[in-house]
Amino acid sequence: MVARSAFRVPRSGFFTRAFGWNPLRRGTRNAERGTVCAVSLLALLSQACDRGGGRAGAGANDTLYIAVAAAQGATGQPYIDGAILAIADLNRRRPPGRPPLGVRLPPVDEPSQVAVATAFRDDPRVVGVVGHTGSAQTLDAAPIYGDVEHRGRRALVAITPTATNPAVTAANPWIFRICPTDDDVARALARFARDSLGSKRAEVIYRNDLFGRGFQRVFTAAFSEAGGMVVEKDPYLAGITEFAAYAARLPRKGVDLLVIAGGATDARDIITAVRAAGLTLPVLGTDDLAALASDSGAARGTRGLWYAAFFLPGERRSRLGRVFAAKFEAIHNYEPDHRAALSYDATTLLAQAAWATNGDRKAIRAWLSGAGGPGPGNPAYEGVTGPIRFTAERNAEEKRILIGRIAP
Repeated sequence: MVARSAFRVPRSGFFTRAFGWNPLRRGTRNAERGTVCAVSLLALLSQACDRGGGRAGAGANDTLYIAVAAAQGATGQPYIDGAILAIADLNRRRPPGRPPLGVRLPPVDEPSQVAVATAFRDDPRVVGVVGHTGSAQTLDAAPIYGDVEHRGRRALVAITPTATNPAVTAANPWIFRICPTDDDVARALARFARDSLGSKRAEVIYRNDLFGRGFQRVFTAAFSEAGGMVVEKDPYLAGITEFAAYAARLPRKGVDLLVIAGGATDARDIITAVRAAGLTLPVLGTDDLAALASDSGAARGTRGLWYAAFFLPGERRSRLGRVFAAKFEAIHNYEPDHRAALSYDATTLLAQAAWATNGDRKAIRAWLSGAGGPGPGNPAYEGVTGPIRFTAERNAEEKRILIGRIAP
């Protein structure tokens, strides 16, 4: 996997618990090493969980908790691992007089994002949330974090690492975002397709939902503006559409590029169908497809895939990113993708805001919006994913979009 190009986007009952290791590890696991790492990291966590209240003030010896709204398992573990590493780094260099930091996680068997958000909001020791990880979940949870039902009395900041729908931060003033939007990604991929891949005639296969339809509209317009043409746009429904039929039609369309806007599992099945039809045209995908590079089994079936990413471990221009990637892999025994890196940055931002405000929730939001933090007009926070500064709409300003590739 290599970084090939980069683009800047325009301004625009819960408890702390033990957790397992990501099953998508590269190579053979060293069980003894993993156990030692787990024990050392879990030493950061407390089993206590206080309830009630809306303000999370803290004395010098009181632990402040940052919650991670990510499912434990293959998809969510990178977010958790990134947050845990951030907490370990922060506690190691904790300024004198500042309270220690801990992590709160949702239970394994809680499917409701609203229930997850409610429990975090109602825990007075939680000073902020990393999450949610998807746009739909974040939109569902937004009224909870804004505490609409109590007129904001218990409101709590949530910084989403990867919810890319443009509507996310408009849902509630307590939601921040540190990744680019779907529209930003679509424009960046259109430029890369035309300028770097030299494509003139593209096919877009997109998931038939709010994300997929929005992406293909923006990509089509941007690709046309750059001098290309989208000659076919095919929607699909996950688990229903027969991708072999789409693959059989591609040669008749004279396309020189396939663009996929959908989930990683769907993309793997689409690419399998395309290669089985004997087609060797390049394939370009959205940021969801970055997860395929972390799965050695899936990567074998998607060789040569280009995809959008918000962090690449081998990206040469970021010293902080290289240091983070080396440390992360040494501890967790797998290479971090942008899920882990963005979670690390979101956790660090929340922790700095909490230390600066003694854990006061309203003051944390004000700090992030510019009262001392990386808001409009203030210096950017230098994160492992690059500089982060929030716009007045609480979006990440001028975040880079990288293009990664799974080795052919």
